[in-house]
Amino acid sequence: MSQSKVKTIYVIDFNTIEDHVKWLIANRVNRHDNRLYPAKAILLDFSRSRFLKPYHIAPLACLIHEYQAKGFAVRLSKIPNDIQDYLISFDFDQFCQSGKQTNSFIPADRKTFPLWHIEEPRKDFYTLEVQKYFENNHFTGQNLFVLGNSLAELMNNIFDHSQSKIPGYTFTQLNSRSSQIITCVCDFGIGIPLSVNKFLKNTGKPVLSNEIALTKALEEKFSTLSRPHNRGFGWNTIFKSLKSLQGKIIIVSNNALYLMQQDGKVIPFLISSNFPGTLVVIYLNTINLPPKEEELTDELTLL
Repeated sequence: MSQSKVKTIYVIDFNTIEDHVKWLIANRVNRHDNRLYPAKAILLDFSRSRFLKPYHIAPLACLIHEYQAKGFAVRLSKIPNDIQDYLISFDFDQFCQSGKQTNSFIPADRKTFPLWHIEEPRKDFYTLEVQKYFENNHFTGQNLFVLGNSLAELMNNIFDHSQSKIPGYTFTQLNSRSSQIITCVCDFGIGIPLSVNKFLKNTGKPVLSNEIALTKALEEKFSTLSRPHNRGFGWNTIFKSLKSLQGKIIIVSNNALYLMQQDGKVIPFLISSNFPGTLVVIYLNTINLPPKEEELTDELTLL
């Protein structure tokens, strides 16, 4: 089949979250022009990539899964050597070829916890494994409960709000130069603000702007569903924990963006693109991690 009939998607490492969201929206499967590109194949071209981080990998995995679910074959091309080594370290090429994520715990690069396909029955298992992985490999004697707890709540968000037709993905990596663990969770659902406003409308309450609806969803004890969760600590605890460690969080859902900076300042605002889904990036500052022996006391305090 002629190469011209195969759609090429250039994987670009944008410097801003908003530009990255625009790229995601433009390349969703519902934007695919079957008349122009009749071949059931997608070529991911990395020639324009300089670096890749968790907030590139998790959304890219969702994008790939979405195409594969529609019967497309996905292939990688023109990958720079350093990026190739990075992708090989967590079997990304195999994921693209097979359409399956093995959820393996044996990455070649110990700074990276493998790409994970989020499944509700195994979410608690995953959050404990990722916490133990970084404690055992990099932070012996220090407590990374905040990492596991944060991921648990982010996954709960997918099952509470997303209504996604495809599974979400999460990816976590240590940046030793900045002393940060960066973790990203992404889904292609309906988005948190839309979910919140559906709930408010159904309960006879006035709907909110997307910016305010996203902030409302993050309030302590607010939920659009009544079912309990195994962890149940909530977004409020994530924010408190990140503040204590001088970490930060970025949440993008629909056309709303919520940013909590390292100094604890919160900035919610609207962006120009409407992303039907949720993208969350957490930057966990490891310099201020508490010692391991405080874990029991911390958990009891949070209950």
